[in-house]
Amino acid sequence: MFDKNHFKEAFRSWVQHNPMASETDALSFCRENIPASCIVSHYWLIEQSIQWFKWVHQTRGIDDPFFEPEVAQEARKHIC
Repeated sequence: MFDKNHFKEAFRSWVQHNPMASETDALSFCRENIPASCIVSHYWLIEQSIQWFKWVHQTRGIDDPFFEPEVAQEARKHIC
């Protein structure tokens, strides 16, 4: 049986340990950690997790002045 609370804790921990992960990485984590038989019935959990992931990355720049969003990193590569 799939435990959504265990998944949420695992996802939260993964986000903390992978601060430079992309949205694609987060989606891959969800797909790898939610059993295939539960994907349809728990699609809302994937959407919720990805939205939370985006929110964390958007607010991280506000909370941490040394954090540089991935978009800024890519733009800087083209300038330098």
